[in-house]
Amino acid sequence: MVNLDRHSTRIFSDKQIELATLKQIVSEAQAAPSWENSQPYHAFLATGETAKEIREAYMKNFSKGLASHTEVVPPKEWTAEADANILDWQHRSADSPQKEEFGPANGRLFDAPSILFITIKKDASSYVAYDAGAFGYAVLLAAEDHGVGTIPAYGFVRYPDLIHDHFKIPEDEAIFMGIGLGYPTEDVINDFKPGRTALDKILTIKD
Repeated sequence: MVNLDRHSTRIFSDKQIELATLKQIVSEAQAAPSWENSQPYHAFLATGETAKEIREAYMKNFSKGLASHTEVVPPKEWTAEADANILDWQHRSADSPQKEEFGPANGRLFDAPSILFITIKKDASSYVAYDAGAFGYAVLLAAEDHGVGTIPAYGFVRYPDLIHDHFKIPEDEAIFMGIGLGYPTEDVINDFKPGRTALDKILTIKD
């Protein structure tokens, strides 16, 4: 049965995850399906001091208001349905008791003690992005099974140069996404759960 309790952790404790557990999570995520088993992605894991240095560098950039960018360009436009979902998320977060914590937590990269970066080829097709996304979601589910909280977020990849400072990522690969991993704190912000679109709005059935 799928664990529907899983939701993003927005503030992590400083408790470190054992390396064996992190490796097990990534290993289990490798079971995600991919085009002809191509597995067209790589994973780079920052823990301990490396994750701390990345967080601190991000905080400096964030506090200075430095412009950010990603190596995989997000959509210039969303569909009307996607725009409605984004607006709903914004309203829910703005109306939540934790609204004042969202920005600062994001600027600190949620205090994540471990960060997993996933890369794909710069000229990759949408099928490769699908495979990388499946692997990323498998990481979230595997982590949940091990009692580890997660959050996939744009914030982790918006200053790619800081990531390249710590990892020798091949020149033909782009940093696609980042996932924070750790143990949730008791902060109320970690109770926040966004809604999901009604099933009949995304599913068409013909019998």
